[in-house]
Amino acid sequence: MDLKNCRELINRMEHNLYHLESIRVMSFNMYEKIFYDNLIRMEKQKINVLKKFLCNMEEVEKMDIDYKNMRQQSFTLEELKKYDSKNGNKAYIAIDGIVYDVTYNAAWAAGTHFGLKAGNDLSNEISSCHNKELILKGLEQVGILKSN
Repeated sequence: MDLKNCRELINRMEHNLYHLESIRVMSFNMYEKIFYDNLIRMEKQKINVLKKFLCNMEEVEKMDIDYKNMRQQSFTLEELKKYDSKNGNKAYIAIDGIVYDVTYNAAWAAGTHFGLKAGNDLSNEISSCHNKELILKGLEQVGILKSN
């Protein structure tokens, strides 16, 4: 469950809780009141569990973003050239100033993709022949390309 869906679920549950409390207030039967009291208590517990889950997930997401930012490196064009997948090196490409790892991407077997070679800034080539956003969505960002 993603964070947005979790928030929506909590909102719906709180809305339903409001209705349960309204029904309980209108009830005249003591046993019905006890029933709704127990139901309301259980729903509040579920909502609290979901809120704790949401807080934990937000913290994990924040830590994941921080971790990715910590791992980011800066590459010059000369440094990027080393990441051509040859001699056991990883395969990196740069697009619009961001460096991506294509080492384990099947489309980049042996560090090449339709004549394009890893270890280079391929901003112009990728944007002129592909749907750039679709391609980049599946690649891991590993750093940025320093401007000379």
